[in-house]
Amino acid sequence: MGLELINLQPEVTTVTSPASLQVALSMAAEGAEGQTLSELEALIGATGTGRSDAMNALMTALEDLDGDPAVVQDDELPETPMVHRADRLVLDDTLVVKQDFVDALARHYGATSETTDLGSEAGKAVLDSWVNEHTGGLVPQSAIKPDPGLRLVLQDAIVLAARWQDPYYAALTSPEQFTLPTGEVVDLDMMDTGRERDTIYAEVDGWQAVRLPYTGGRLHADVILPPLGTAPTQASTELLAQLQGQLDADQSRLVILRMPVVDATSKLDLRPFLSEHAPSALAGGFGGIADEDLAIDQAAQQGVLAIDEEGTIAAAVTEIGFPVSGTAQPPLKLTVDRPYLVHIADSTTGWPLFLAHIADPRRMNN
Repeated sequence: MGLELINLQPEVTTVTSPASLQVALSMAAEGAEGQTLSELEALIGATGTGRSDAMNALMTALEDLDGDPAVVQDDELPETPMVHRADRLVLDDTLVVKQDFVDALARHYGATSETTDLGSEAGKAVLDSWVNEHTGGLVPQSAIKPDPGLRLVLQDAIVLAARWQDPYYAALTSPEQFTLPTGEVVDLDMMDTGRERDTIYAEVDGWQAVRLPYTGGRLHADVILPPLGTAPTQASTELLAQLQGQLDADQSRLVILRMPVVDATSKLDLRPFLSEHAPSALAGGFGGIADEDLAIDQAAQQGVLAIDEEGTIAAAVTEIGFPVSGTAQPPLKLTVDRPYLVHIADSTTGWPLFLAHIADPRRMNN
């Protein structure tokens, strides 16, 4: 799912959260029927109560990492990783919602509910405030636009703040060249280990990957560098599985790693993705939510990723709007000086929390 999301706009940096999208789609599936339900569940990869239970289990596995999302604004990252999640459904004050749907979202996803006028700026403020709060201010506003026909909005947020197990020394960070997808070469700040470090490493068909653990060892980031001349977005599911298999085997070697400081934001319109994988959802099929004919009309995911010498901060918000209708080797030098992938996951479950395509590590104003 993550690979398809970053390929929606392959020429630019895209920060996605497969985890957030899975949860949002699964919440929508709780009120779906017929072909719409079948398509959504095929996309999620689970059906019926098994789907609800699987989503609940994945979210429950992260509960011990929960914390105040506002820590992302602190001067220093927390000593132990923080992953905060939240879900909500916002109802228009004209919608008569089926209580079974509300109860299912509360039971399986811990989703709260609120009623407002989704066609007004006051309703937009309700959406904005929740997004800002549950991303620690990293995502300041909702992507949903007020509309008189809007009846329901599903919101899912995830935010991460994690310190590297082996942080970098800021004094070693220096300007280095980075080649953009266009071929343009720019100078940017490049972090440097300064010496070889014992690092979990994998290589498949010229693709190189290193696993960088956060404090505690529970969470990790895999930095995946494609062969020279190959775009990161050309990675296949099979290739990533092979790399992950090697990384999971904990085979390490001495690596001198140089990689950029990252300050990335992105916004994805998810409707093209849904049009390909769950087209019925764009037409209707949500009789389990209300007697009105509801369909998905707005769907977006906003992402933020910041990587520096201390660690990583990341956040994503997914929103769906429903209107009516071995041997000792010499140190390996790995310099991340061209577009690459960052995959952040829960080591216990393997759940992909974030997948980012870094085409340009510099901050862009979207």
